Amino acid sequence: MRVPYSIGLGVFAAAMPISVAAQPLEYGNDSGGSVTAYGQLSPTYLGVDDGTEKVDELADNARSNSRVGLIIDQDFSDLTLSFVFETALGAPQTSGFSQGFQPEWDWQRTNIRRVELIMSGAFGIVSLGQGSMASDGTAGSDLSKTTMASTVTTSDTAGGFKFRFADGRLSSVKLGNVFSDFDGGRRNRIRYETPKFLGGTDTGGLSVAIAYGQEILAKGNDDEFYDIGLFYAEEAGRFRIRGGANYAWVDGATVTESFAASLSVLDMPTGLNGTLAAGGDPDGGSYGYGKLGWFKSLWDGGVTALSVDYYQGRDFNVAGSTSDAWGVQVAQFVDQLSLEAYLGFARASYDDAAGSYDDIDSTLAGVRWRF
Repeated sequence: MRVPYSIGLGVFAAAMPISVAAQPLEYGNDSGGSVTAYGQLSPTYLGVDDGTEKVDELADNARSNSRVGLIIDQDFSDLTLSFVFETALGAPQTSGFSQGFQPEWDWQRTNIRRVELIMSGAFGIVSLGQGSMASDGTAGSDLSKTTMASTVTTSDTAGGFKFRFADGRLSSVKLGNVFSDFDGGRRNRIRYETPKFLGGTDTGGLSVAIAYGQEILAKGNDDEFYDIGLFYAEEAGRFRIRGGANYAWVDGATVTESFAASLSVLDMPTGLNGTLAAGGDPDGGSYGYGKLGWFKSLWDGGVTALSVDYYQGRDFNVAGSTSDAWGVQVAQFVDQLSLEAYLGFARASYDDAAGSYDDIDSTLAGVRWRF
């Protein structure tokens, strides 16, 4: 049964235990095992103006959607065995709305994010089942604390909306067709990640991941997916650094390849931060992305963050096209409630030889509550 997002969210929230400081539920045993239940709600207001039509909707933020999960850990002498199940709730995503189309709350098996068995130890991490490919997250390094409002995933906000020609006619070009980040996804896969090296600690250093996967949740997809990812995390003096890079290829009716990389640096004493990302497809389509931000605890409740970003794409959809977007963002964290509130505005532009197109303006205003 399909229900409107606002009704479904209200029913779910009413069933959840509310506390002043929401925390994951964790249970342990005497043999080193534990069970942890967790989740989050990400309701947001989505406003879109395509130059002719304005749309206002209550949606779920596709950048980090509403979800619940369960982790079962068991320690052995020299390794940890984990089972993870995680699913989105099926709420209508910001990326799914378009002119004349309003998705409804509808859980499907494609909402399953993780069903995997993980073995970790001195040898590294081996993951088997539905979960992140080796390239997942490599393009999204971002220390700005405004990631719910905007990241390199520009199309998560209004990716389903079509650009209009200057005379008001709808084109066939969706925003999501011309803004890509070439980041990895989740598949049924086998994945291996090395231990941290190059002077790494438990939370820092460089690691390399490789994966092979297939799509089993969506019907009619017999493609085979291969990728390699590099992940870097370190604190060097006053600076915190996060980075990633990937190379991926898909073996289907044809072989397609892509690559992407990102780097984010935070000056911890001042809260100033910067992010760069870039990626492309050797057969066409490339982008560059930049973000500048600042955050500080202006009051005892939590951090306040501000940022601006810019995306520039070339040759998406057709050769010679340009796709650009800029935006401004603000976020406020409320630590005692495990809550963050955010507001973001973005303007996306597209041009090609077929004609002149109006810009698409989008606004996100929402919260993310973790439990």
